Amino acid sequence: MKSNLRSVSIRNICLGIYDGPHATPPKSDTGAIFLGIPNFVNGKLNLSPSNIRYISEKDFPKWTKRVTPKAHDIVFSYEATLNLYAIIPDDFHGCLGRRMALIRPDESVVDYRFLYYYMFSPAWRKEIERHKVNGSTVDRIPLVSFPSFCVNLPNMCTQKAIADILFSIDQKIDGNNKINDNLAA
Repeated sequence: MKSNLRSVSIRNICLGIYDGPHATPPKSDTGAIFLGIPNFVNGKLNLSPSNIRYISEKDFPKWTKRVTPKAHDIVFSYEATLNLYAIIPDDFHGCLGRRMALIRPDESVVDYRFLYYYMFSPAWRKEIERHKVNGSTVDRIPLVSFPSFCVNLPNMCTQKAIADILFSIDQKIDGNNKINDNLAA
């Protein structure tokens, strides 16, 4: 049986790959969100007030010179704690933290949700392992070679069908978790 998958490099399915600042901004009590590794929880961004670090609106332009995250971007960790991924939500106002990068998918060729779910697949984990640099203190993904990493893509119709099913399951899990949290309160 012939496979309907095609191997495509990340560079051919995204509009850009951007990393965050290589420093930490001054803290603020209010303002834009400064994403950090602790914000990744089970494939999502935990943006609850107790888990957010803010930067001032005055400092925001300085920390978004490279990129301002927007809805449907896929944010990920590339150093120390690897294989953390999340989708930037619609109402997000913030910037990337240290050791974080994002992929801006080209939605004319890839369903952003499919790409996000693909990043949890064994095939993608093997791709990460193949390119991972083992440092003396931390492991990292070399962002300079990241655009050449390969993804196995079905046609767009199949991508959307798979993403719809997985997204629906995720929504049900989120709903059940909220019910459990309310029962525990």
